[in-house]
Amino acid sequence: MVKKIIINFSIIILLSSCCYNGMVSEFGLPRKKINRLKPFIAYDIIDTLALYKLSISFSTNNISNEYVYFEKNDDNSYPYTSYMKFYPNGKLGLFIILKTDTLNLERSFFDPRRAKMGYYWLEDSIIKTKISTIGDCSLYISNKKGVIIGDRIKLKDHYKYGEIFIKKRVPREFLENWKPDW
Repeated sequence: MVKKIIINFSIIILLSSCCYNGMVSEFGLPRKKINRLKPFIAYDIIDTLALYKLSISFSTNNISNEYVYFEKNDDNSYPYTSYMKFYPNGKLGLFIILKTDTLNLERSFFDPRRAKMGYYWLEDSIIKTKISTIGDCSLYISNKKGVIIGDRIKLKDHYKYGEIFIKKRVPREFLENWKPDW
């Protein structure tokens, strides 16, 4: 009996030690310090009082370098929508919101404590992003690089997968006076 308890206790300790157990926001999102990309200088290319909604995902064919696009239609089966919010100090929040909630957006949805933390850096129309998330029970930092074309941001990672975010206007009071907690 004692042997069984020791074995079960050991298994629980091993399984819980494999998962990320660092600092998190009160909503369970990681808040481990990650390095900024470069010292941030204020730019007016990004609208910090707007959201950028994920509209299209794509991948690049390695042989022909052709793009394969996957539209994020409102009627597809994935139940969430992603929004990026840029802050004036080089910080970036990625909000994952249920599609049913996107019909009636509220100010509380854009509390930075509910966002995946990240940073961005701009030079002309080139943008680089770094976002931390928990994947496969460990902390993962995604690094993407892209371009800003009008109201669109096209980001790509080094595996040739990418996303296109399109600016979405929401009431100004939804996004004003929030301070990121990272």
